[in-house]
Amino acid sequence: MQEKIVLWWQGRSARERGMVLAWAVVVGLLLLWFGVISPLARRIDTLQKRVPALEAQLNRMRARPPDALRARSGAEQASGDLRSTVFGLLAERNMNAELRALSTSRVEMRLPELPMSEAVELIDALRSASGARVAVFNVKTDNAASPVARVVVELERVQ
Repeated sequence: MQEKIVLWWQGRSARERGMVLAWAVVVGLLLLWFGVISPLARRIDTLQKRVPALEAQLNRMRARPPDALRARSGAEQASGDLRSTVFGLLAERNMNAELRALSTSRVEMRLPELPMSEAVELIDALRSASGARVAVFNVKTDNAASPVARVVVELERVQ
């Protein structure tokens, strides 16, 4: 195959070789632009818009719950451990998650694969309803372009 290509190339005049070479460079640049540079630029623009909003939401989730929230849910906190509270809140939403009690005031939660925005909203709702704060937040994705992620969160109730 390579011999055929070399033979074909040698059969062309200098002007034809120059034109073929120029077209090959143009096609290569177009492939590079539309196949690599343009998708990366779009992804960077998207992330530059989404990351600050997600960081702000994460910082709000990590903040200690307000005193009014603690006073409202004080009876619930005293009567049960955090794992039971989170399990009840998930059951109300018809959601499944893997829960592991690290202590009575700290629980590890592994969410099923969800779109990132839904996972963050769910964690924020659980955090505010249980009177806990987000102590650890880990996200794993198989594909950078995929909006679906595996999320592992540790919720902690400060007493």
